Amino acid sequence: MTVALANALRKGWFAYTNGEKGNNFTRADRLERKVTSYCQDISTADETIKVVRETTKGSKYVDALSRTLNSSKNTSKLLDWTCKGAEFASKAVNPLLCVAAGARVLNAEDKKSAAIQELLAMGGMFAVEGAIKSNLGLNGKAAQYVNNKFLLNLGTKAKTFLATTKFLNKIPTNRLTGIVKAAIFVIGSCTGFAAGQKLGKLITKNTTEKDFQAKKMMKEQAQLAELLKAQNTAKTNIVG
Repeated sequence: MTVALANALRKGWFAYTNGEKGNNFTRADRLERKVTSYCQDISTADETIKVVRETTKGSKYVDALSRTLNSSKNTSKLLDWTCKGAEFASKAVNPLLCVAAGARVLNAEDKKSAAIQELLAMGGMFAVEGAIKSNLGLNGKAAQYVNNKFLLNLGTKAKTFLATTKFLNKIPTNRLTGIVKAAIFVIGSCTGFAAGQKLGKLITKNTTEKDFQAKKMMKEQAQLAELLKAQNTAKTNIVG
């Protein structure tokens, strides 16, 4: 349940933020963000169903419903497509985010600098997300944090803190762990993106951006010279 709850919370949060970005008409990647949000909504619903199923495990009504759904899945094309749709939506999110980054690059004035910044930002985000998924067991595999001294120490301190916090101590451990995992993932993802983007801006500041500005100035000066030449020609024709 811990993993399903963490996944439902993190996907739900990203679905909301991407939805907000999709409603911003000034964004170059508005359409891509809307589609991403839709896919994350489907993935969130899928993970939420898992949470409900695990929470109510042992309930004869839920067990009967699960058996009915599983048997119907094999005979009903609609249910089969729905399940496959949820799986596809989950897999489509990262490619869609890459498409959104591409849209921002294509709409940028300085495409070379934008490409470097987006590449490092997305790379930083995916790298941090991959590390968190692996260490917290969010990718469906066994968590590796038990062998990680830093995370193990962090978990021990968290348990000690919770013992003195009456409100948080009332939340079941598996649910609280899910919430913490989701929070770590969201913060880590945003931090990885911001760090990669900042590094990209640092790299491009005195390289591609400087080169772009110099070429832009030369182009503007050439256009101004052409304009002045045309004006002078017009004046000569009038006087003549």
